[in-house]
Amino acid sequence: MHFRFGFLSYEISHVIRQRFNKNAESIGITHSQWRVLVHLSENPNCRQVDLAEILDVKPITLVKQLDQLEALSLVSRLKDSDDRRAYRLELTENALPVMQKLWDIADQVEAEVFGVLSPDEQALVTRLLCRVKRAICGTQSDIP
Repeated sequence: MHFRFGFLSYEISHVIRQRFNKNAESIGITHSQWRVLVHLSENPNCRQVDLAEILDVKPITLVKQLDQLEALSLVSRLKDSDDRRAYRLELTENALPVMQKLWDIADQVEAEVFGVLSPDEQALVTRLLCRVKRAICGTQSDIP
């Protein structure tokens, strides 16, 4: 087993995504789509191009995810009044109960993954990872 941070963090993230996807299969949402919903809930009425930048994905990748979410009536695209070539994005009312189910799944997966750690260790790992994220992203967010 490799013990470098980058390798370990990728492997752990991969397992988390797999477990999330398996548990969310009945809802019909993938981890990637859930990421879109979460970031859209934090950035309402944003343009597609801005959301792609926030998610660090290519716009064409986001379009495919948005098409799927729109087909599920979870996201709506609205023409941008300032730029007729652009769309603004909003969560629909249908998205809120689905997102709650997805948060429950995420909590369950996190409990499974973090279950080997004590509550104090879990809090410490979370704080340290948030510090690393802030440092590499250059943000001063309100993450603990």
